[in-house]
Amino acid sequence: MEMKRTHPLIIAAAVAIILACGVAIATMTGLLPNSQANSDAQDIAALEADAKLPLADSKASEPAPAKSTPKPVSKAASKPAPVQTAAVCNNCGKVLEVRQTRVEGEGTGLGAVAGGVVGGLLGNQVGGGNGKKLATAAGVVGGAVLGNKIEKDRRATVQYDVVVQFDDGSTGTYPY
Repeated sequence: MEMKRTHPLIIAAAVAIILACGVAIATMTGLLPNSQANSDAQDIAALEADAKLPLADSKASEPAPAKSTPKPVSKAASKPAPVQTAAVCNNCGKVLEVRQTRVEGEGTGLGAVAGGVVGGLLGNQVGGGNGKKLATAAGVVGGAVLGNKIEKDRRATVQYDVVVQFDDGSTGTYPY
């Protein structure tokens, strides 16, 4: 009895279909990162507006002096005018630095499960006998690790740390 072997192109097509389905599932479930950047000038401006911190230079944040009309000064009674002190602003300052950091996301397990399934299916296509079992197990483990990593990368966020120096000399760091 003659045993028929599967043509290598059929195996390659099956692997390509499985990979395409895995990528499609990962994209639809949000496990793959997209190519749209999220840190443009509008986002940064929105973060600054949400901060409700005085982000301008401290000189610009001081109250403007009150306009007064000059009074005629008599030579006989020339006493010095009282000195006016500006009101101290307790929360005025200037931004020293804005640092952008990437915060790693947390995995929910869905990425590991999906990666394990896809890896197991791909590993099952390789070899025969005990080699096929070993390849399947390696595919499951490798796919689970890779799927978990992809999910964590997809759920990562960007954090902005704004360092502000207040008029009284103290500094504060505010994460957004």
